[in-house]
Amino acid sequence: MSEFKADLHVHTSASPDGRSALPALAAAARARGLHALAVTDHNLCTPAPAALDGVLLIPGCEVSTQAGHITALFLERPLDLDMSGPLPPPEAAVEAIHRCGGLAVLAHPFQRPGAKPEDLAAAFDGVETANARAAFKVPDANEKAAGLARRWALPCVGGSDAHDAAEVGNAYTVLTADALTLPALRQAAAAGGRAVLCRNTPHFRKGLSQWTKARRAGWKYLPRAALYAAYCAALDICNPRRSPSCLL
Repeated sequence: MSEFKADLHVHTSASPDGRSALPALAAAARARGLHALAVTDHNLCTPAPAALDGVLLIPGCEVSTQAGHITALFLERPLDLDMSGPLPPPEAAVEAIHRCGGLAVLAHPFQRPGAKPEDLAAAFDGVETANARAAFKVPDANEKAAGLARRWALPCVGGSDAHDAAEVGNAYTVLTADALTLPALRQAAAAGGRAVLCRNTPHFRKGLSQWTKARRAGWKYLPRAALYAAYCAALDICNPRRSPSCLL
């Protein structure tokens, strides 16, 4: 058995707020000692090759639901879920993920103030307890998520929630498996890995991703996005956060 490091929450430029193409993300993962990346674009099952730059690519999606986000990991086929209309209830999203062979992970459950994920009744396969963007508004969001995973007796998952190559590997999951293959890593993730938070992503990175989203949506959204990016930069300058450190 060997240990493999997998960033199980990454967005490509196919997401409205994604800033890096898949080859750049894979190159960043390899440079930071990662073995696998989960491609989890917003409400989109982005086609991806089996591997890039020596990094295994895990088919996935981040599904927006009425109760927050759920990451679908190790999908065997694209989700048969209509994501063009009103947001689905979390139970419907989890059922669709399972129908398509995937694992359903409750993503950054305490990222938003006042969130009450403990009220959910969906059959999740894991809880994201290390997310490098989760502490933007709730400093102890990851700690709360870890507590929820313990109460529910569910595996912990780590993912950077990267929206550009610079964020890849800020959080990841250590999986113990007998081979670097999708079936082996899926089995390891279902059994439980070790979620690792290396560093919190700076606020300014979120400002940049929101700027990208606004630019794609139309020029009228740019002034507000520019103000938000400036606000995020000011947060990083005036309120630097202590981040955990690790070596990939």
